[in-house]
Amino acid sequence: MKKRTVTGFIMAIVMIPILIWGDQYEIFNIFCLLLSIGAAWEFRKMFQIAKKLPLWLDLLTIILTGILSFVIIYSNQLSLLAVLLPIMLLAFIILGIMLIFVKDFNGLDFGNALTTIIYSSFGFSALALLRMLDIKYVIFMILAAMVTDLFAFIFGMKFGKHKLIPLVSPNKSVEGAIAGLVFGTLIASLYGIFGGVFGDGFPVYWIILIALLLSCLSQIGDLVASKFKRTYGIKDYSNLFPGHGGIMDRFDSTTFAAMVFVVILALIEVF
Repeated sequence: MKKRTVTGFIMAIVMIPILIWGDQYEIFNIFCLLLSIGAAWEFRKMFQIAKKLPLWLDLLTIILTGILSFVIIYSNQLSLLAVLLPIMLLAFIILGIMLIFVKDFNGLDFGNALTTIIYSSFGFSALALLRMLDIKYVIFMILAAMVTDLFAFIFGMKFGKHKLIPLVSPNKSVEGAIAGLVFGTLIASLYGIFGGVFGDGFPVYWIILIALLLSCLSQIGDLVASKFKRTYGIKDYSNLFPGHGGIMDRFDSTTFAAMVFVVILALIEVF
């Protein structure tokens, strides 16, 4: 617990300034790009548990992840769809060629590589896009995710009697999930309403619904990451943050919520 607390304190000291002043000198964008590459490395390390593949295949997957993340983050002034589709198509073509010509590269490996590229790039790129739009969006999303996680843990430890999905995450409870959903929605909604996150005149009930959705998605993201770990028999994705695990252990819920939040903001802009 002491190691976890110390690491958490150090992470806060490093990450809070990056969030606040991250719009200077591309700091936050570079930070998210590095996180996406690190997450890809963690995924490849995990997939290697079931089947060892040549190092160059892992490096290629990580490079494709970095390219896709870079394109998404730095195409904000262009049509994102116009640049995203060609890069995704390129990834499909490269993996398809590997499927045909690389002897030990099969359909499962193709799926694992594609999962690595999409999962690792989209979530952290979404965080970068939110920061470009407005720091308030990032804070709103982080509040929904982190408060949900905090109160789910607290109430789960104290009042949890009914297992949520024991085969996926045996420590999570129904009581904790409900408490996390309630408090995550409440705190994020209050910030959204009184912090002027969505501007004047934006309906309050929509702010509450968005906060509720992000809180729910953060728990789903956590469970998805837990399912991966349970499938491959690992406790953490890595030991990058002592006591906390790896990049995906710390950002599983926020990246999942961030991806959907970017889509929500895009729809709000359109309609």
